[in-house]
Amino acid sequence: MAALTANMMDRKGYFWGIQALRTGGLVALGLTLFGVNPKPGLHERGLAITITLAVVAVAWIGMITFDIRKWPIQYPLSLLSLSGGLLAILQQGPAIAVPAVAAFSAGSNLTPQVSTAIAVAGALSLTVSALFVGASTTAVLGFVVIIGTALAMGMIRYAIAERANSAEQLLEQTRRAAVAETEAAVLGERTRIAREIHDILAHSLGALAMQVEAAQALLTQDSPDIAKAVKCVERAGQLTREGLTESRRAVQALRTDIGPLSEMIGTLVEADGGTMTTTGESRKLPADAALALYRTAQEAVTNARKHAPGRPTTVHLSYDPDAVRLTVTNQLAETDAARPLTNSGGGYGLSGLRERMELAGGSLEVGREGGDWAVRAIVPG
Repeated sequence: MAALTANMMDRKGYFWGIQALRTGGLVALGLTLFGVNPKPGLHERGLAITITLAVVAVAWIGMITFDIRKWPIQYPLSLLSLSGGLLAILQQGPAIAVPAVAAFSAGSNLTPQVSTAIAVAGALSLTVSALFVGASTTAVLGFVVIIGTALAMGMIRYAIAERANSAEQLLEQTRRAAVAETEAAVLGERTRIAREIHDILAHSLGALAMQVEAAQALLTQDSPDIAKAVKCVERAGQLTREGLTESRRAVQALRTDIGPLSEMIGTLVEADGGTMTTTGESRKLPADAALALYRTAQEAVTNARKHAPGRPTTVHLSYDPDAVRLTVTNQLAETDAARPLTNSGGGYGLSGLRERMELAGGSLEVGREGGDWAVRAIVPG
């Protein structure tokens, strides 16, 4: 922002510097032309010079005024070019500066087509006036060359300014794109962290709640089974420690990479009492893909605890040549079976898993297969 403000101030100073130079140029031109022959007067050629000088002064002042007020500057420049061409023939010498200034200003501020038309108008005015006044051909050609040179210099300045403006616009677009990319990266990281938090809470706290509820049921029944209740409490403590370990692992995964996928899923399944098989040669996967498969296994195991407690869970991890496939199945519970944790959780598990798979370039299929519930995930690699 500071650089932009400084740039605007520089442009403003440059603009008013140009207007000051134009004003000084008008004063210098007037003093010069009143000091050369033929001089302005009230008779014949002197009168023509006086009238032309007045028109030149009006056009010159109009050029400054129109530029300050942001009006179309081509109108006063056209008048300045036409009157300047006539003045250059009537008085010659320094008067050629008038159409040259008009050509240079047009080339510097207007498109090439418009500026060329203004310069040509000045050259035609000069040439036609020379036919009536009887100026030499050499002088006319020299004046035309001066006008053309002034136009070319103005066009070069215009092209440089256009390239500078384009570079500024490109720089601003690049800056905005970088800001947008940063914001998108921050939003993506927030979404990723939200998924991690959900998966950890759904897995750890869901299992912990189930053990606590089981302990409560054992202690509040007619014949309390303290031994089993103690085991449930011990299991709850174990799950708490596993949850802390899982939280540390999630933080590590967010910063670097996760550990071997087959080992992580195997530890998860073993702790839950399920079985796991692996086929194919194990290989390292990208962090997002490996974490997506691990979270899919974790969510599937947690859902099995919720909706089919006591039913065996089977996990199969297959390293195929073109992809890695994960299949988690569990037997469906009886329709009248008690499922105290069915309504626990926020209901975003499967949608979060699908988002993970899409980000990793994979896919997720979930549904009933006969008497089992199956979760199938595939990631390329």
